[in-house]
Amino acid sequence: MSSLGKIFLYAATVLLLGALAAPQAWNLIHSLPPDMFGGYVASLQGMPFHRYLSRSLQVTALLLLVPLLRSLRIRSLAEFGILPNPAAPGDFVTGLVAGTGAAMILHGLPLVLGSSDWKPSGGLLIVPKFLGTALLVALLEEFLFRGVILGYLRQSLGPRSALIMSSILFAGVHFLNVTRTEGHDPGWSAGLAAMASLGSSFPPVIPFAWAFCTLFVAGIVLGWMTLKTSSLWAPVALHAAWIFTQQFFNASASAPSWSLPLEGVSQCHGMVPIGILPVGALLVSGLLASLLLKRHRIAG
Repeated sequence: MSSLGKIFLYAATVLLLGALAAPQAWNLIHSLPPDMFGGYVASLQGMPFHRYLSRSLQVTALLLLVPLLRSLRIRSLAEFGILPNPAAPGDFVTGLVAGTGAAMILHGLPLVLGSSDWKPSGGLLIVPKFLGTALLVALLEEFLFRGVILGYLRQSLGPRSALIMSSILFAGVHFLNVTRTEGHDPGWSAGLAAMASLGSSFPPVIPFAWAFCTLFVAGIVLGWMTLKTSSLWAPVALHAAWIFTQQFFNASASAPSWSLPLEGVSQCHGMVPIGILPVGALLVSGLLASLLLKRHRIAG
C-alpha cells in the first residue's frame, strides 16, 4: 500500500474506532462519583455527547499514530524536525505570554470600552475545568498538526509550502463538526449516528470565510513557532492560552456588541472568534512570539 493509502486508511480507522469508543467513554465517566477529583468528574459528566465524540476521535488519532508512523518507516519525530529543546521552559513561557497578549486585545478591549460586560459564572471554580481542556486539546492538536502533519509535508514540500498547506488543513478540519447533542445514555451506535452529521453545522459563506481566516492565521502562527523552535513547547503553550481565554471569557463575559467586520458571532460551537479584531489579536500574538524567540533560527 502506498503512503497516501496508509494515511487514508488511518483516517478511516480513526473515525470508526473513535465513534465506537465515544459511548463507552460516556458510560465510564458517568459511572464515577461526581465528586471525584474535587468535582472535576461532575463537570465532565455535564458535557454533551458530541464533546465525548470529539475527544474520543482526538485520542484515537494519537494512539493510532504510532502504528501509522511505523508503517511509513518513520522512527521518531526528529525526522519531522521536532528535536530536544534545552530552552523548553522559556519557550513555554513565551507561548503563554504571547497568548495572554492576544487575549488582552480580543477580550479586554471590549470590556474596557463597554462593548461587553462581566456576567455571573463559576468564578475560580471554572478555571481547573477550562485549564484541563485547554492543555489537552492543545497537546493533541499540536502533536498531530504541527508535530506530524507539518513535519510530514515539510519532507516533500519545504518549510514555507508545508506551513501553508498544514494551516489550510488545520482550518478546514475545524468545520467537520457534528451537530450538538444534549441526549443522555447514548447507545453503542450513537457515535456512528453522530458522525453522519459531519459538516451539517457548516456556517453561512461570510462567517465561514472569516472563521477560516482566523483558523488559517492561527495555524500559520503556531506552525511558524514550531519551525522556529524545532519543538512543540511554544505552540502548545500559545494554543492552550488561546483556548483557555476563549472559554473563560465565553463563560464570564457577555459577547461584544460589535458586528462584522470588526467582530461577529463566534463560529465552530463558539470557539472561533471572527472579524478584524480576532485576526489582529492573533497577529499580535505572533509578533510578540517573534520578538521573544529571536534567539532561535529556522532550520532549512
